[in-house]
Amino acid sequence: MATAMKFTASSPVYVLAPNANRLDVIDQLQARQSQLAALLAMTHGEAGALLHNLSDSLRNDFMWACEMLAAEVQELTDTVLSMAEGGAA
Repeated sequence: MATAMKFTASSPVYVLAPNANRLDVIDQLQARQSQLAALLAMTHGEAGALLHNLSDSLRNDFMWACEMLAAEVQELTDTVLSMAEGGAA
């Protein structure tokens, strides 16, 4: 049975495939961590000036995207840990 992912804005849109193994989840986790790091790099220093010049709506949506990525990272981390302990996804 596929495991529903809870990080989405409209659940249940995403599910963890029943045949996904621990390495598959780790690959997705690493990709999402890299994407989140790239987005967050735009929030401070010289790059942060661009973010602060966006409209309130766009800036809020940008931060919402970061929050959703962080929630997905947390959920994928929990899944990897569960799989390492012998639990199902």
